[in-house]
Amino acid sequence: MLQSLFFTVGSLISLYSLLCLVRIVLTWLPEANYSPVGRLLSSACDPFLDWFRRFSFARTATMDFTPIIALGTLSLASRVFMTLGATGKVTLGAILAGVLGILWSFFAFLLNIFIVLLIVRLVYDLSNPFGFSRFRSVLDRFLNPSISRVTGFLFRRQVISYRVSVIFTIVAFAVARIALEYGVDALSRILRNLPI
Repeated sequence: MLQSLFFTVGSLISLYSLLCLVRIVLTWLPEANYSPVGRLLSSACDPFLDWFRRFSFARTATMDFTPIIALGTLSLASRVFMTLGATGKVTLGAILAGVLGILWSFFAFLLNIFIVLLIVRLVYDLSNPFGFSRFRSVLDRFLNPSISRVTGFLFRRQVISYRVSVIFTIVAFAVARIALEYGVDALSRILRNLPI
């Protein structure tokens, strides 16, 4: 009986997490944000999401990561209740595995964004190698420090073209992303199997 209650609470938290995700997406669409559905989701989700906005470390001048932290918190709570519903117990290892999964989700998201931006920069270079645009300039300012580090590590004292540098940086970040995915998965399995 108690396990089914935990499973139900976990399912409700997952549903609320989905509603919060929809609310976050609607904030990017002003016409949908102020629709009746948008206002309803705002009244249901904004008190929870706004609670995380007080964490200044999760906000920069241009990016606000507090929604990711809020969704991660809901995901962890859902996992804890679902585990309680499935097994009747939660271990410290299962909680640590959940926290690791949330941290990895955030870091993997950032890696994915970075890889996509590198691909966009490569497409710019292939389509118009000598062109200039503000967006391209912003991309270069953001990406060039990482591109320099990767190519400096891989090609010590060799001169290579910018296009080759971008390609090798994409490959390096993709390989790192895949390797980290497997490492985090293995560590999560170890943590979940801890007896405490």
